[in-house]
Amino acid sequence: MLQTILGGFLIFLLRLGDVPISTVRTMLMVQGRRLPVAFLAVCESAIWILAISRLLKGEVYDHPANVVGYAVGFATGTVVGMTIEGWLAFGQVIVRVISSKSVELRQKLLAGGFGVTAIKGEGMEGEVFILFVVTLRKRETPLLRAIQSIDPHAFITIEQVGEAIGGYVRQPATTGGGH
Repeated sequence: MLQTILGGFLIFLLRLGDVPISTVRTMLMVQGRRLPVAFLAVCESAIWILAISRLLKGEVYDHPANVVGYAVGFATGTVVGMTIEGWLAFGQVIVRVISSKSVELRQKLLAGGFGVTAIKGEGMEGEVFILFVVTLRKRETPLLRAIQSIDPHAFITIEQVGEAIGGYVRQPATTGGGH
């Protein structure tokens, strides 16, 4: 009985290893970072082979704890992977803002070290400015706080950026400046 539970727990732990690696690998792959992706793929597949071989050892029906360990490990690993990826916050985002307070908002964002491009547009109530800000995902939360502190009703859209060339994207303070 104890051996059965330990077997399921081992599979759970293995899935808790390979699934978060898969999540991070996928994010890096989307960004085209080949070397880290290759390294993580080797680690992920080695752990997965250990987990699946343990699961399929003997009759699966005779070891339901292994199946439960595999399934719960996958689910938990998915959540852990998403959490790790959120902490790492790879990449950049483009934030578009439409606000009745766009002039004041643009000044605050520029003072906060964000590059801001303003374009005239037509909104429901007349002329508006659309503000475009490309920033590191690590700076997304402070950016949104700054926007909402001036205009809590601003219309904001956020998308991942595949690549940004030129312009101004300030690096986090820990790396010592922008380009």
